[in-house]
Amino acid sequence: MTDMVKTIYTSCSCNHGPHTADWGRNGLILYGVCNAVALYDIKFADAGKILSTFCHHKRRVTSVRWVRDHNGSEEKEFISTSLDRTAVVWSLEGGLKYHPSAVLTGHRENVKVADGIYVSEKSSSTARRSLIVVTASVDCSVKIWKRNENEDSFTNEQTLNFGRATILCTRLHFLPHSRSILLACASDDSKIHLFAAESSDFVKVDCLVGHKDFVWAVDITATDSGDLLLASASQDCTIRLWRLSICEEPSTHSSVGNMVPEKAIKLENRVFYAGGCFYAVEMDAVLTGHEGGVYGINWAPAKFSESGEKLEQPMMFLSSSMDKLAIVWRLNKTSHTWEDTVYLGEDASEMQLGFSGGKFGPDGLSVLIHGFHGSLHMWDFHPESGHWKPLVPVGGHFDEVRDIQWEPHGTFLMSVSKDQTTRIHAPWVRPENCESTTWHELARPQVHGYDLTSIAVFSNYTFASGAEEKLVRVFKAPKYFHGNISRLCQVNSPFVGEDGGSLPFGAISPALGLSNKAVSGPGDMEVCQSKPRKPCTVKCVYVDFREPPTEEVLQQNTLWPEIRKLYGHGFEIYALAAHPSGKYLASACKATRAEFAGIVIWNAETWKQHQMLMSHVLTVTQLEFSPDGQYLLSVSRDRRWSLFRLVNSVQGDSFELVVSTDQDNGVHGRIIWTCSWSHDSQYFATGSREGKVVIWPCSIGPPVCSSLVELKGQSVTAVAFAPSFIADKYVLAVGLECGTISIYTWHPDSKEWSELIQLDNDIAHHLAVKRLTFRPTDSSVLASCGSDRLVKIYDLSPLYI
Repeated sequence: MTDMVKTIYTSCSCNHGPHTADWGRNGLILYGVCNAVALYDIKFADAGKILSTFCHHKRRVTSVRWVRDHNGSEEKEFISTSLDRTAVVWSLEGGLKYHPSAVLTGHRENVKVADGIYVSEKSSSTARRSLIVVTASVDCSVKIWKRNENEDSFTNEQTLNFGRATILCTRLHFLPHSRSILLACASDDSKIHLFAAESSDFVKVDCLVGHKDFVWAVDITATDSGDLLLASASQDCTIRLWRLSICEEPSTHSSVGNMVPEKAIKLENRVFYAGGCFYAVEMDAVLTGHEGGVYGINWAPAKFSESGEKLEQPMMFLSSSMDKLAIVWRLNKTSHTWEDTVYLGEDASEMQLGFSGGKFGPDGLSVLIHGFHGSLHMWDFHPESGHWKPLVPVGGHFDEVRDIQWEPHGTFLMSVSKDQTTRIHAPWVRPENCESTTWHELARPQVHGYDLTSIAVFSNYTFASGAEEKLVRVFKAPKYFHGNISRLCQVNSPFVGEDGGSLPFGAISPALGLSNKAVSGPGDMEVCQSKPRKPCTVKCVYVDFREPPTEEVLQQNTLWPEIRKLYGHGFEIYALAAHPSGKYLASACKATRAEFAGIVIWNAETWKQHQMLMSHVLTVTQLEFSPDGQYLLSVSRDRRWSLFRLVNSVQGDSFELVVSTDQDNGVHGRIIWTCSWSHDSQYFATGSREGKVVIWPCSIGPPVCSSLVELKGQSVTAVAFAPSFIADKYVLAVGLECGTISIYTWHPDSKEWSELIQLDNDIAHHLAVKRLTFRPTDSSVLASCGSDRLVKIYDLSPLYI
């Protein structure tokens, strides 16, 4: 049944960490997003889309890794690790659906990273292959797991203990001319520990010493001559390359089980014995192109012929650093030196905190970099011009998304987050091919200094946002946004009676300031000479979008000017609502006493305080005006709801309290988190912590419950009525604290509830649903956001057929 619901759009960022993203030979990108794993296809409709999210972990995902085959075939399994002390092996079911075929438990602390290698030849598509998996944990151990052929379960074959050293990265690779497996473990003791195994346990054979700080990442590749090159990236800002090659039997050597003593690497070779061969280990190069800690290292993928033979190709690897640069290094075969041929990320903004990892695409001509705060950056190499062109990746909030609202005409969706940003999500409509419409983040109008909590959107491209500060800020779209939204979304952008000439061109955010400043034209700038910081320049650069903007453009050139600050609350803003006519704005703040729990009504034409409404004694959790504009509904932590009516008089319009619940008629016994009006303003729904969803008639008489549904053991955190009837029934979406979303129909005559579908954690969210809202012009399009940082848009139309 869930296959009937189509996910139109998923917005989410990558988890922080060097190993939280991976790009397979199958062309698909994996990355951790909160407790789940996202599957991203960059070639979808030539624009990219997150195809699925897979949820099994109970805490944040720390790494993902495709299980690669040594013969170059496409991956069918991947491994994820988590702070919940487990690793999960995911196997392909069919199509692009992966399921957790095995859960590896046994570590005492968080599992940081994992890798896997097949130890059997390729078998049938339905049979499981023999697989070795290694997992590294904060408990200073690495566990070796084995799955036998045609089995699902893994056995813990061995545990390697490292004393007080924590392993930060592991890599498996076959040794040259041998079926023995090499295991490299990079650690926070500045060393790389090497182990080898053939059919028995892994035994330490060497320890590579040279780095002066944490070794964050290692990667291994085979050269055309058959040697192995191991690249290591360290907090000491250097990259070291180590060569492993077959050598003749030395006079003295260390065999498996007879480790070479740990000491500084000298010019002469270190030699160990494994799998019937002697291997020499030597340091090949030390590279110093970065000015910050190097967190990511990745060799360009090997290329294979149709018969499975490895093809000769230039040797390249990618390094990514906290200095906001990613470097592509290439071997110069003439001089036998490594050259830093390409610098990516040089246009990173002041807000970018550096790169924590990067991967080559399957063809070696594309690069994915993920930033410290989860932003994704992509480049594609064009051989004809010799340039790397930025690509449009997916992205999203890097902290809990607390509120979403559609623009009143449904043109775009706005979201606010604990990550202190406001973002606009809109469809990229290409007239030449309407079926290729994809959704993207088109602007980031507010980058704030406080965690954002709520948003209210007006039809003239104006919005108000609330944050963990005592004031409400109001923003209005600048001239550049009107042009770009019209071009990309194929809509006529309103100027609300203006010809656009009076609109500011754009906005900049002055250094050390929280208010976006309007600028009159491209190139306007503000120079900050504040000490002790160096002088910095903030510049507004006009971008005429022909495609969705990249992360760099979003961070620097899509701000909206702030037109007003609204003062009147005593504590942090918690809830906002815009009147359907655009005449009023309602706001409420956190409160522990009745004197602070008042609802402020603002005149949206003058932005002056119009009225203060008193009813609640604790924080108002949500506000919503009725679609006909005649009522304002509020729900609160005090377990009550209140209904205010708009009264027209000679003295002017005002709102008055007409009905409110109490302990006797309130039905709800816990906090009421959410509320929603039916499209005809005849009913409204409330949802509370004890799992009750109650529908009430809009009446000025004593409160009477029309109908309720109780979800035992659940907490209702979001409800939303659809904007039209479906077969003479109301449609109501209900979001729960566990992350699932249920779609109900409710008949006003029979009072009967019918659940059409429940969207599970893979389709919906895996943490609390914070807000649900239907597109104002389409009852089949539902948007949601959650504590898991996801913003999602669903197509429910198949349910109504």
